[in-house]
Amino acid sequence: MKHIYNKKRRENNVVIFFSLIISIFSTHSSFAQETKELKNTFKINLTAGILYKNVLQFGYERVIGKNQSLNIVGGYNEFPSDISLDLSNTQLSGTHKKSGYMFGADYRFYLSKENKYSAPHGVYLAPFVTFYQFSSDRQLTYTDSMGVDYTSKLTTNINFLNIGGQLGYQFVFGKRWVVDAVVFGPAYTHYKFKAKLDGEIPGLDENETAKAVIDALKAKFPLLDQLSSDHEVNSSGVETFWSVGFRYNISIGFRF
Repeated sequence: MKHIYNKKRRENNVVIFFSLIISIFSTHSSFAQETKELKNTFKINLTAGILYKNVLQFGYERVIGKNQSLNIVGGYNEFPSDISLDLSNTQLSGTHKKSGYMFGADYRFYLSKENKYSAPHGVYLAPFVTFYQFSSDRQLTYTDSMGVDYTSKLTTNINFLNIGGQLGYQFVFGKRWVVDAVVFGPAYTHYKFKAKLDGEIPGLDENETAKAVIDALKAKFPLLDQLSSDHEVNSSGVETFWSVGFRYNISIGFRF
């Protein structure tokens, strides 16, 4: 009887011991989860559709210091197809193929003197670089003086390289959700426009056509056509120049 009693007592002690161990680890795990620093943020750009079409742009921010982070962006975007040519007897129609993408990065310095919280919450300054590429195929129709229509495929390619700095503020709600607002982002931008017809059209000057197409594309950006009015299109239908640019966006994100 005594043997049975001792055995039961040992079993109870073992159960109590392991229950205590489990309780300690559970408490530690819960505490670790509550105090774990959330260094990663995944974001979706909400405002890229203001200038571009069929847009899906993402961002990933990683805190790499007390007041610093690296933010990487990328995604798909198309250039608007609704452009009109300032060229007599010429029309654009039937966009057959459109594509585009962008990628870039900014290195953020969260201002400790201005912010109550640590990164990635608060006011930040950041140098940035972004690259955009767009391409499309359209049908160009020219009507000559006899009323005869000639058509050709028009291919356009656009590249933007932006180098600049930005001022922004990132809000954090409930530790997990963020709203990231780039409120001021001036840049020095290299623009490259190319317009090419697939074959000659009688009576239509190819260089003049390329210039009219590029001017219509530039008109989609505020003041860009005026800022680049002194630049010429070369014999290959290409116009390149450096000019001012600007970056702004609002994104929503989730921290993990």
